[in-house]
Amino acid sequence: MLTLFNKLCASLMFIGGFGVIAMMLNIVADVVAKLVWNAPIQGTVEMSSYYYMIALVMLPMAFVEMQDQQISVDLLFNHFPSWLQKLALVLSCLAAAAILAVMTWRTGLDAARALRVGEVVMGGREVIVWPSRMVLPLGFGLASLAAFLRAILVLRGQPVTQSQLDGNMS
Repeated sequence: MLTLFNKLCASLMFIGGFGVIAMMLNIVADVVAKLVWNAPIQGTVEMSSYYYMIALVMLPMAFVEMQDQQISVDLLFNHFPSWLQKLALVLSCLAAAAILAVMTWRTGLDAARALRVGEVVMGGREVIVWPSRMVLPLGFGLASLAAFLRAILVLRGQPVTQSQLDGNMS
């Protein structure tokens, strides 16, 4: 089951990477169209803001959490005895899971409202944005599950990062 979850997380990160490529291509095409034909692509800013950026930030969240690649400061942590390190990791993973679960719930409510009203934004043209609202609870929910799974792995004394799985304890 953990392997399946890791594959799902890696797949979503891969899909999120397409957000970067799509945004780059869309913006380059917009600039070229504006400079060459004086006809920018309408909706580029909205597509970048509501689709590409959401995909590249939210879809990889669970992968980042599972790989322990989020920003962290371990100034004191490395000086703790191993039992205190384990306790701190478990508590921080559970706190992260709880906070991310609340964010899942809140963004889920927003997504349901956006779906119900068929949310759109007006810019250079009208852009449908309710589908992108669904990605937020997905990203937060999977990241919450990843944090909870990491807490369980720490409690069991199992490796929680890829470097630990590879045996390269750093």
